[in-house]
Amino acid sequence: MKFGCCGAIERMPALQAAGYDYAELRVVDLLPDDNDKAYAPVRRQIEDSGLPIEALNVFVPPHHPVVGPERNDEALQFYVTTAMGRMQELGAALVVFGSGGARSTPSGFDVQRVPGQLLDFLRMAGDIAANHGMDLVIEPLWREKCDTINTVLEGYVAARESGHAHVWTLADWYHVFHNDEPLSNLSDSAPRLRHIHVPVPPISDKPEQPTDAGFDAFLEALLATGYDQRVSVEDNGNRFSDFDTEARQALAYLRDRIGH
Repeated sequence: MKFGCCGAIERMPALQAAGYDYAELRVVDLLPDDNDKAYAPVRRQIEDSGLPIEALNVFVPPHHPVVGPERNDEALQFYVTTAMGRMQELGAALVVFGSGGARSTPSGFDVQRVPGQLLDFLRMAGDIAANHGMDLVIEPLWREKCDTINTVLEGYVAARESGHAHVWTLADWYHVFHNDEPLSNLSDSAPRLRHIHVPVPPISDKPEQPTDAGFDAFLEALLATGYDQRVSVEDNGNRFSDFDTEARQALAYLRDRIGH
């Protein structure tokens, strides 16, 4: 198992000091809409950190809609190609497709067209990922945040229906919890499960969060599937206040329960 943490580029030195195996950055911070000159100092800052970048999230911004009447296939393909080129240069293995703003159904748009648009995007992005030696991982999202691909099982079905060897799915305890999704869906989705997100786990002297109670059960269900790849901490609940100390505590919690 490898452990990472989602966050800003500026936090990479703290993640390395805490002992994480990799950082999970935001794709939009690689400035895919901008030219290489604008991106160059960002790349240097990342490379100078010394910590591997194995995964990235916040992939497609809302101004490049994947779903709806404003979708521009040419612009979307150019954005994805530029983004994945930069990710490949950094050594990334996968990109997380959450992007709730880009894949939510606009008001008044024909919902019957949405599944086809999503599959078209998954196949297009899967082809580009393959060309760059990467994988695309669908992130099922809380229904309150997005109306498409909400459960891990739905992510598994979408990945399978794409028919693409480089399209996978993700499980995130934060979204699983808020969607009241059964943990049995982890085992049912295991053939396409390629990445994991967890909220900041229970750590000392921090107020309890709703996801705390089932946190260990989620980890146990995950281990029961045989999963042994990457797990990234994502502070969805805004739990971190002393990042340098608490990021280290979060990692220790995970390693104590599933590190091997």
